[in-house]
Amino acid sequence: MNAEQLARVLSEAMAPWVLNIGFFVVLGAHTSSWTPALVAAIGTGVVPMLLILVLMRMGRVGNHHVTARSQRSLVYMGILICVVGLIAVLSWLDTPRLIWVGVLSALVFLVVFGLLTLKIKASVHVGLWVCLIVFLGLAVSPWWFAGLLLTPVTAWARIRIRHHTIPEITAGAVAGIVVTTICYLGFLI
Repeated sequence: MNAEQLARVLSEAMAPWVLNIGFFVVLGAHTSSWTPALVAAIGTGVVPMLLILVLMRMGRVGNHHVTARSQRSLVYMGILICVVGLIAVLSWLDTPRLIWVGVLSALVFLVVFGLLTLKIKASVHVGLWVCLIVFLGLAVSPWWFAGLLLTPVTAWARIRIRHHTIPEITAGAVAGIVVTTICYLGFLI
């Protein structure tokens, strides 16, 4: 496997929809609340990816990583609607606070990255990775902070396949930290 192929594999493995599924599975294991966790994983991972695939089929989005900044606003709005629908579903379930905060973090993440898109194509891959790892480090176990060591690997992959520049990677990482700080301080403490 050459560097380009490795970067593509890493980019797929660290895709936002995959990260969201993994994040809520971890929260499900931590809270022993599997139904709300799996519903949240589907609502923030599977459904948004299906939305992107439908938009691709309609010709509204060029690829599943939505690399054109001009196409991102539509995707953010669609996923925002998905998350609002998810909140409605979770209100019918016995959803623990930690999963609620995870979902509310997704909502804040979408708003912050949607606004950032007006100025720069911030890396959602890197931003979400940082956001989720810091969240898990603060709320579940400090051992999760070790996952931050993989941030440069994700950044390298995104740059290597020419989906992002260093300023876009930096914007994503900083925004991820800001979102986590807002959500942790605002919802968990």
